[in-house]
Amino acid sequence: MSQVVLSQPQVKTARRRINNRERTLLLMLAPIVLFVAAVSLYPLLNAFALSLTEYKLTDPNQTRTFIGFQNYIDAFNDPAVTETLLNTGVFVVGSVVSQVLLGMALAVLMSAESRFMRIVRGLAVIPMAIPPLVVGLVWKALLNGDFGPVAYYLKLIGINPPRGFLGELNLALPTIILIDLWQWTPLLMVIFLAGLKSLPTEINEAAYVDGASRWQAFTRITLPMLAPIIFIGVLLRTMNAFKIFDVIYVSTGGGPGNATAVLNFYIYKVGLTFFDMGYAAALANILLVMIGVCCAVYIILLERQKNSNS
Repeated sequence: MSQVVLSQPQVKTARRRINNRERTLLLMLAPIVLFVAAVSLYPLLNAFALSLTEYKLTDPNQTRTFIGFQNYIDAFNDPAVTETLLNTGVFVVGSVVSQVLLGMALAVLMSAESRFMRIVRGLAVIPMAIPPLVVGLVWKALLNGDFGPVAYYLKLIGINPPRGFLGELNLALPTIILIDLWQWTPLLMVIFLAGLKSLPTEINEAAYVDGASRWQAFTRITLPMLAPIIFIGVLLRTMNAFKIFDVIYVSTGGGPGNATAVLNFYIYKVGLTFFDMGYAAALANILLVMIGVCCAVYIILLERQKNSNS
């Protein structure tokens, strides 16, 4: 096959066309970039600038006094921040781990193609379509110790239920985790199910021929191939778990005491109950850094997993 040799002017013309096309694409993307900068970058910079000041909405003069990093120093010395950070860590780890395990189990169980399974899969995703505020209110009523149906049926089978699952100091946070598990496990189930459907079946069939059990094929073949999808699901749920607010706000209000007060809820209290906007901005930036660190760790682990497989 003969090769086409371009002359020097033709090469220059081709390069010029490529450069013009790239400039055109950049100009077309410019409005989107400016819009993203306006709605995300500016608020971030403004929040950081606000966190360096003492600014309270109760001040009639609305003055902002520059105090440097004093709000951040106060945050690390605040016992309430320490308690809410602990609650946040327990909630994030408990909810994400349980949702990954249950979501994977449901994805495997519902991976079979049949009319019945299609109906079950459709019904299974209903919880994540319900607004979190509604979820919190519904579960608050269901778990009420006096007239809730859960307590009623527990009494029928001879179990003396607690006065209120959301009102008990040791049960409130685990109950919030279970509510979050009920609502958001279907999301991970859908993600994992899509990943399972995209995997080639020939490798598992060859493993079965070689004498591997279904469990061995799943743990040694399917899971490693599904690792990138799992990382994506874990990343999405971790970011959302850090930001939980609605369910806690309507079901427990952070109580009893501060048993269910996570950092995001405490930021709301500081900013819109105590009206200390500078301190609330500092706490919000701390939460942002925590989420960013978790995302960076997940991305690094995902890249290492890709490099080990390549």
